[in-house]
Amino acid sequence: MAVSALLRTTGVTVAPGGAGRCHVLIRNNSAVVDQFAFTVRGGTAAWTQVKPAKVNLMPNQEVSVELTFSPQRSAEVLAGDHPFALQVSSREDPHGSVVQEGVVTVERFTEVTAEVVPVTSTGRRLGKHTLAVDNLGNHEHPVEVTVADPDARLTFRVRPHAPRLRPGSATFVRVKAKPRKYFWKGPERSLPFVVKVLVPEQEPVEVEAALEQLPLVPRRFFWLFSILLALLILVAVFVMTLLRQQPVSIAGPAPSTSASAPPSSSAGAPPSSSAAPSSPGSATAAAVPPAVVNGGGSTRTPAPGGAAVVNSTFTVSAAAAPGVAGVQLFSYVVPEGTRQRLLSVRLTGPATDSGRVEVRHGNTVLAVYNLADLQGQGQLLNPEQSPLLASGDTVSLAVECTNATEPCTPQAVASTALVP
Repeated sequence: MAVSALLRTTGVTVAPGGAGRCHVLIRNNSAVVDQFAFTVRGGTAAWTQVKPAKVNLMPNQEVSVELTFSPQRSAEVLAGDHPFALQVSSREDPHGSVVQEGVVTVERFTEVTAEVVPVTSTGRRLGKHTLAVDNLGNHEHPVEVTVADPDARLTFRVRPHAPRLRPGSATFVRVKAKPRKYFWKGPERSLPFVVKVLVPEQEPVEVEAALEQLPLVPRRFFWLFSILLALLILVAVFVMTLLRQQPVSIAGPAPSTSASAPPSSSAGAPPSSSAAPSSPGSATAAAVPPAVVNGGGSTRTPAPGGAAVVNSTFTVSAAAAPGVAGVQLFSYVVPEGTRQRLLSVRLTGPATDSGRVEVRHGNTVLAVYNLADLQGQGQLLNPEQSPLLASGDTVSLAVECTNATEPCTPQAVASTALVP
């Protein structure tokens, strides 16, 4: 063999960013002058330098070749053993090349950085952050992530809590910040906290962050609520104005003048018949109690036998005061000297009344109605057996008014037939 090589040190230890050296003794064993070239093989070739790269040797002459290993301080060159080989090639004897092998041990170094995104989160009940932890070192190792709140106003949830970092990679950790107390309204509150990454063989990495806590009720809610409330008030005022403009009569119709006139003036009878004490027309002119407004009238219809049946009406109007316990009585008194047969009673009233009303003949209750049912056409009472109203009898409205402020004003118009 034309050449021989001897690696004086087979193992070299070097720190990242530093340099390590070893020497190889080269000897020309041929009888001629030869040129030798040196080439480093393996993963260390990128950061290994050979001096000299070529050499000319006389027969039996020796030379020492220096190998310098300079791994960069980065995650590209991992910590641990890296084998290498030095190939010595002869120009005169290409097939007589030799190879010397060795191992370079790269020491470990640790470098971790961290960043929080976003730095300031916004929320009412929860703030979400992402912690990016970068391992810039040359070996894999675990870290521990903790969160510190100097004011103790937040609770935290960290996932994962203790990740393992691979060299040259970024690991993402989810951090959720939750306020201990909430508030309904007011300005936003800034709640700062610190995220710490505990790294072996290195000082802890601290990153500041904050939660901008919002009130539970948004500001625009109060604006919308105020606008809605104002609209409801306007609608209520408008409706009340319309209701107040509706005419509500609390007095019955005025008494008909025909009720006090002699029946002879309307029927064309002789003058002597108007003085009869039993005339129905004179009976309707009797006085009624002040609390009741009564009006009545009478008409004569011919009967088959030549006699006349006299029909009459009277009105009972009520004005029951609100807030009075029990019933309030409003009556019509049958005039002296007359008898009447009660045929029907129609009750009406405004829609705003609430409560109940009873139609009574003396102490006998003929019917009971709710005041709210008397609006419009009202209620028509047709007794199955028409009661006889003698002189001095009363037909009454017993009203129980549950209105808030306004009086209850039901009205009854009764139709009767005069009995001779």
